[in-house]
Formats: sequence, C-alpha cells, structure tokens
Amino acid sequence: MNKSLIVISAIALVACGTSKVASTKNADVERGALKFPGYTLEEYKAGSTANQKFCGGCHALKNPQDFNEMQLSMIVPKMVKKANRKAGSDVIDPRTQEAIMKYLITMSTAPGTANK
Repeated sequence: MNKSLIVISAIALVACGTSKVASTKNADVERGALKFPGYTLEEYKAGSTANQKFCGGCHALKNPQDFNEMQLSMIVPKMVKKANRKAGSDVIDPRTQEAIMKYLITMSTAPGTANK
C-alpha cells in the first residue's frame, strides 16, 4: 500500500510540474504575441532552442531581463555575425536570428521585470 501511495504522489507531482511549465510557456507566447502578432508556441520553442544551442554554445546564457529591446536589437546581430565568423560559415541564418531575437525580447519583458 505504501509503494502505491508513493507512486501516485510522484505521478501527481510530475503532472503538476509539467502543467506549470506549459502554462508558463503559454503565458510567454501570449506576451510575445502582443509585440509580434501571430507569435506561436513553435516560434517560441525555436527561439529558445536556438538561443540555448548557439548562444549557450559559446558563453553562459544571459538573463534576457537584464536587457531592453533596443539593447537586444543591437547585441543579437553583432553576436550572430561573430558566431558566423567564428564558424567560418553562416550557421545562424536570418530566420534563426529572428527567432532568437523574438524569443529574447519576449523573455526580456517577463512580468515583474524592470528593464534598463
């Protein structure tokens, strides 16, 4: 009986955690859509994945809330050029750059932030 209670509790905890992550992502997508009409969960995921892969591949990921939109619009293109130059080819194409930019701008405006 004790084992089944533990298993049920574990399943409930995992389900609650998954639900919170999904609702957080949905809230982020909704916030992003205010700035980028038609912004989708797929775009959000693509930007998040590209940010982790390309940006996190060279340095520790920065907190987007430490930057405002103007700062990000200057930083991201410079970093993309630097990454492409370092790779010796265009590993980050314009579409991926846009996905990263939209994701970071969306995340920079998370609730409770005070951007510079």
